[in-house]
Amino acid sequence: MTTEVFKIDPSKLLKLKELLFQNSSTTLLPSTNPYESFRIKYSDGLVIGYTSGKIVTNTSAITKLVSELIQTLEMGEKEYCAVIGSDEAGKGEWLGPITVAAVALTLEQSNLLIAKGVMDSKLLSTPRIVKLADIIKANSLNFHVVVITPERFNRLFREVKDEGKSLNDMLAWGHARAIESVYYNLSAEQLSGKIKIVIDEFDRVKTDRRIKRVLNLNNITLEQKIKAEEETAVAAASILARAEWEMRIDKESKRLAINLRTLSPSEARNHPKANLFAKMSYIHTKEHIT
Repeated sequence: MTTEVFKIDPSKLLKLKELLFQNSSTTLLPSTNPYESFRIKYSDGLVIGYTSGKIVTNTSAITKLVSELIQTLEMGEKEYCAVIGSDEAGKGEWLGPITVAAVALTLEQSNLLIAKGVMDSKLLSTPRIVKLADIIKANSLNFHVVVITPERFNRLFREVKDEGKSLNDMLAWGHARAIESVYYNLSAEQLSGKIKIVIDEFDRVKTDRRIKRVLNLNNITLEQKIKAEEETAVAAASILARAEWEMRIDKESKRLAINLRTLSPSEARNHPKANLFAKMSYIHTKEHIT
């Protein structure tokens, strides 16, 4: 049996349960803990809905049914022709680059990706992230990933400090660059309708200023909010950013003939090529951004 995990708006759990019971092969089972919204047997499979909105299935048949029902459930009013979400990976880690991704989705693509299991990358295993990254790339209007390598980060970090700025200035630039690329590729497609940009909030003023440097926001809705990964486009961006980060670590490990994932900060600090794979200011000063 293969376990699959989905994430939906918790307010839609009851409706999903109702849709499941439209199938005669379903049987309601007693919940085993207070975090379960429902536990349903389907043929020889099982689907569990948790109060958090997480859905778990354990056979291909029930996975297929749940995936189809989620797509039906998530269909809503098409207020925007596209939503661009952006998120980053690696900003709080001494190892590896900072990667910032932006992804543009239509409502239909968003619904499809939810049904494929797209959610905040922090809730997913690395193999699942890599698999979903390919699905996102194949089912999005456009995407772009900005990579700030450790070597570049080390140089830029010194520069922004000397200018009285912070890491958030660097992050704001990365988000603006990724979003700008995706937006102008959408413009080339001549999409008609409103576009929304959603960013996980980390510094509202600096991000707003950076976005306004590259885009005219008169006809664009810009949202910066906490837990922005609840928006599918942002969750998709978080997956692409993390997948790129993981790929870069593997590639650099192979190039340097060392498993960087097993390296301790003290070992990294003394490595002759540390500047190529480590954010040196993080190791020396512990200035991790969370």
